[in-house]
Amino acid sequence: QLLAFRCIFPPPGTAMLAFRRFASRQAAVAPRSARGVSQVLPDPAAWNQAPAVVTVLPNGVRVATRETFSEVTSVGVFLNAGVRDETKDNAGASHLIEQLAFTGTAKRPKAKLESEVESMGATLDVSVGREQSSYTMSLFNSDLKQGLEILADVVTAPAVANWGKEKENILRKLDEREVPTRAVIDDRLHACAFRDYSLGFSTVGPFEGIASLTDAHLKSYVDTNYTAENMVIAASGPLKHEQLVQLASASFGGVKAGGPKPGSTKPYFCGAELIYRNDEMGPLAYLSVGWEGVPWRSPDAVTFMVMEHVIGSYKKNTGLVPGNISGNRVVNAVANKMQVGCAEEFQAFNRFYKDTGMFGFYIVCDEVAVEHAMGELMFGMNLLSFSVTDEEVERAKRELKAKLFSAPTSAAASCASLGSHVLAYGRGIPSSEMIFRIDGVDAEEVKRVAWKYLNDAEISTTALGPLHGMPQYYDLRRQTAMHRY
Repeated sequence: QLLAFRCIFPPPGTAMLAFRRFASRQAAVAPRSARGVSQVLPDPAAWNQAPAVVTVLPNGVRVATRETFSEVTSVGVFLNAGVRDETKDNAGASHLIEQLAFTGTAKRPKAKLESEVESMGATLDVSVGREQSSYTMSLFNSDLKQGLEILADVVTAPAVANWGKEKENILRKLDEREVPTRAVIDDRLHACAFRDYSLGFSTVGPFEGIASLTDAHLKSYVDTNYTAENMVIAASGPLKHEQLVQLASASFGGVKAGGPKPGSTKPYFCGAELIYRNDEMGPLAYLSVGWEGVPWRSPDAVTFMVMEHVIGSYKKNTGLVPGNISGNRVVNAVANKMQVGCAEEFQAFNRFYKDTGMFGFYIVCDEVAVEHAMGELMFGMNLLSFSVTDEEVERAKRELKAKLFSAPTSAAASCASLGSHVLAYGRGIPSSEMIFRIDGVDAEEVKRVAWKYLNDAEISTTALGPLHGMPQYYDLRRQTAMHRY
């Protein structure tokens, strides 16, 4: 009995010691990062990278700088305003403001504006997106004050009055510009998925009713969205933060804060299809499928970035490694389908917005291979929830890091990244932190996130071209889940 007692109740500490030995053996067999455990983020200085410094002016304008060793400074005004901030009454206003930016202002007519920019050897770029807009200049640091004054004039006093005399020229330019098919498909996919919200408004055109807009419509859009709390003054180059704060205070210190905005709801993701069948436009079909994703600040955002590279991208007869021997499971399956491949190219994509997102893929394939290409990509997406290996995730993490840190390292690229990060996160994200967050993703985390957001979820799809082989929407929707018997 005493022996039985000793066997049932081992001496104190024996069970804990056995558990520790078991845990150490498990860690040696399958080492994993400790998700959910608080850890200290790496110091940005260890990467020889200056941290981003952010200051908020009294009126609410944010000033952000990142000091670099470049000889050129890039400075920009980044706005939390874009196509999404339009209404049905002024749809297209953001694109007209973009075009009118180069027609001069009341203080600087077109000729004077061009002369000032050229005399500094600078460049002026304006870009309008779905949620963010930017006005950037690349110049020498000695011309920073003059450049910031030009940006302040263009942003705070846009040439709305020029719309009357420039209307015909601007509308003709919008009608005649060439838009890549990739951009058209992406635009139509947003229109299909967010059809009842301004997030689905077109960014490439055609813009219905744009010719009927007046100066009052444009002024209302500017007054509502070009406000102090929506502005970020970002700069990257050989400059000091205090220098930019002083100049920004002089140029943008008078920008007024906006009034309270009306309440809004998160855009509803609509499961639907938007098909443009045209059997006479050539042998290639263009297709895209999207799932509802996550916003910028979601804790699952980095996992979605990794998932994008698990699926990857492919273009026939290009790249160092041929697709038919690629280690990427989806690329290999697409390149070897029917011994000739079933797609000319495909690419997974991921879009973040402030309260939602979109995750999906884009395909270009021959008209006779539409069903095969869609089937392979849908199957690859489905496997994210059930069958992802550590090798696939590690490869995807390497590719994501290469994409993030092999991008252009110019002052303009650094400035654009900083401005976008401050608008989205309220701060600049250092490279060391991003590496740390990427390294924290493993195969189990990918399967958890994919199961939560992608498995048996609504999809939105759009396609253009000869689509006689396009599967029905009902069949595509069924392919989002795995049926096992």
